[in-house]
Amino acid sequence: MNKTCVGDSTIVFWAQKHAGSNASFNFEEQFPWFVSDRKDDPDTGIQAVKALYEAVRSGNLTLSSQNNFYVLALSPNAARISVRFFRIGTVRDFAEKIRQHFNDFEIVHGPHDPEYLSLYRILASTAPEYKMDNVPPNLVGHVVESVLDGTPYPQTLLQQCIRRIRAERHVNRARAAILKATLNRFRRFHNSSQKEVTMGLDLSNSNPAYRLGRLFAALEKIQEEAHPGLNATIRERFYGAASTSPSTVFPQLLKLKNHHVAKLDNAGRRINFEKLIGEIMSEISIIPNHLPLNEQAYFSVGYYHQRQDFFKKQDH
Repeated sequence: MNKTCVGDSTIVFWAQKHAGSNASFNFEEQFPWFVSDRKDDPDTGIQAVKALYEAVRSGNLTLSSQNNFYVLALSPNAARISVRFFRIGTVRDFAEKIRQHFNDFEIVHGPHDPEYLSLYRILASTAPEYKMDNVPPNLVGHVVESVLDGTPYPQTLLQQCIRRIRAERHVNRARAAILKATLNRFRRFHNSSQKEVTMGLDLSNSNPAYRLGRLFAALEKIQEEAHPGLNATIRERFYGAASTSPSTVFPQLLKLKNHHVAKLDNAGRRINFEKLIGEIMSEISIIPNHLPLNEQAYFSVGYYHQRQDFFKKQDH
């Protein structure tokens, strides 16, 4: 029997042993790396995820795939210990569900970012000061259940993420990945007609909120190039309003854009920015008065995708 901790939850797990179960990939040994995070040895977690992908792809799970695997989540409750959940499944089933979880969280990122996000990093990114102590107690258990069951992530995960983005006016890799994964799982589970959110910039995504997020990123980029060394951009002042009540701020931002573009010395750069703004706005027939929570998520992902695309082009 083994254990690992995420937030206030202690996750106990063990595998049923059978004679002849000698697959080269030891799921029980690697399981802690899929949920926890060790800052002193981050590469081990990355290797564990890679090994999982390879084992599922190559069939190295075969000899142990039908063995049962048990996961028990415990949490403190006053003077007692309470059972948060208990799951029984085969090694193969859990391995496939965990692999799908990492697939859902794949998103474009910088060259120095970790290749995979542990559950610890995901949850910490939704909390003030990135501290697990600030993560709502029930959220940890609900997210782990979603991973193991292959069901939609809890709506509270998206709510917490949006709340932190608005408070800090910052969409980082983990937060964008949370929004992408949450939106796509909901779409997949409920057979929604909404377009799937891709890993990177999707020029064919006509969702107005996604387009407005891209537009906000483009307007910020124009401002940055027009005023090098600027301490604060439109993000610090306008991100909250732009992502919730876009019609109240985008007309003003588009007027400011004309002023910023005029300050660019490079004529080619001015033309390229105007083309980009035109391409983004070609699918926006009207700027909405209000964006509900799910649409705010599309806005944030669109913003993140467009920003990452700017960074990618700078690197080349």
